[in-house]
Amino acid sequence: MSTLVTGACGFIGCNVVEQLLAGGRSVTAVDLDHNWPADAETHFGRLPGQLRFFAADVLDELALHRVLESTPAAGVIHAAAITPGREREARDADLIARVNLLGTLRVLAAARTHGVRRVVYPSSASVYGAAAFPPRSLDEGRDVPIPNATYGITKYAAERTALRMRELWGMDVVAARVGAAFGPWERDTGVRDTLSGPMLATRAMLRGEAVVLTREGPCDWVYAPDVAGALIALLDAASPDHEVYHVSAGRHWTLAAWCRQLAARLGAELFRLDPNPDRATIELGARDRAPLSIERLLPLYQPRFGLSQALEHYLGWLGTRSPAWHAAW
Repeated sequence: MSTLVTGACGFIGCNVVEQLLAGGRSVTAVDLDHNWPADAETHFGRLPGQLRFFAADVLDELALHRVLESTPAAGVIHAAAITPGREREARDADLIARVNLLGTLRVLAAARTHGVRRVVYPSSASVYGAAAFPPRSLDEGRDVPIPNATYGITKYAAERTALRMRELWGMDVVAARVGAAFGPWERDTGVRDTLSGPMLATRAMLRGEAVVLTREGPCDWVYAPDVAGALIALLDAASPDHEVYHVSAGRHWTLAAWCRQLAARLGAELFRLDPNPDRATIELGARDRAPLSIERLLPLYQPRFGLSQALEHYLGWLGTRSPAWHAAW
């Protein structure tokens, strides 16, 4: 049977599809439009697994039923979401809520009808909102989210709804609160407004543009292949001990450290710190979220990428991309 991935053409979705196919698995990819990034379909076609694509809206439950009727799935990774910036949040709050919450309910209902074994719901560390700043690592069992932006609010509502349906419908559902992800296939998809600092810095420096930050920018950055690996591990686990898991790298490093290492690798003076926000080229948040504890995750998945490993892999990956990718990136 297949694994159904919603939001398959998106950043995390592409990484999940890639790893499933690389493992020789059958993948049912669902997205609103046939909007794969440049190079993706050609690359995926060379992998040993089998890929079928369906254009479907996660708000269209009948379309989801048709997909699962034609290609039965043993598992679902529901990665479809709108990740808004402030402008879209103010303009399209209704659509964001419908896609992120109602879309999740409709995916769950279709999965239930068609006997899907497990649904993995990629939630987000943004659910912590105002509660994201304790003087220690955030813990899934100890820290109660207080989301304070539409994305975090809708992701938390969808997460809790999914887990409520787990109880009411007897479904096997696992929620994964994903941390600050970056890496391969990341781009402006049209519904992803908040691009990562490492991606923005890398793109600028490879174009010969200087990067200026106001401060170091510490974060528990997590490389996208590790996100995909953890989500697949949660899908495959025989009997997870918890219903909510953090997905992060378990390492804490700064965006400035990434920029320094990349500048050294490029042999160019392309990075500096400047406390004047008017001169900054990448905006950092007002506060730095506490890192996510991944003690629950470690028995199921060991993250592979720290700063140095991710930088080497990312540069190698970017070096194999076509001019079409770089033009769109």
